[in-house]
Amino acid sequence: MTDTHVNPTDTGTPPEVMDAVMARHFEAEAAHDRAGILATLTENAEHEPVGFPGAPFHSHDELMGFYEALFEELEQHDIVPVRRLHGHNFLVDEIQYRGHAYNDFMGFEFGPDGKPVDFRLLHVCEFEGDRISREQVWLDVNAIRFQAAGDPDENAG
Repeated sequence: MTDTHVNPTDTGTPPEVMDAVMARHFEAEAAHDRAGILATLTENAEHEPVGFPGAPFHSHDELMGFYEALFEELEQHDIVPVRRLHGHNFLVDEIQYRGHAYNDFMGFEFGPDGKPVDFRLLHVCEFEGDRISREQVWLDVNAIRFQAAGDPDENAG
């Protein structure tokens, strides 16, 4: 467990800085801009997309391998903010993700032509200054499973 003691002289990363970093991070992901993604992360950032094989990732090389695979399987069309909560050097961000999934995304068969997906996604990010030092990503796997099966009425998102 991480030590939660806060140094009283540490004023933390301001919410507006965290918001700007997240905006750049999301823009880089949508554009498949690998350098842009890395520019939002500390050198030793931990990235944990919960449920993905090999996670968590601890180096930029490992993380780029994850993104290469993700970019082959998922195309972002839109993200709709639901809520964002800020704390001392962290934020929790909930969005509705809309895009297109291909092949074997999250272990579910979407086929080479893919299918539309619409699911909730939660980011829990920790910051060191103006960079993300740790990111956990939680996806609504049940909604993804139903959509892979072709049953959008059963979308749990």
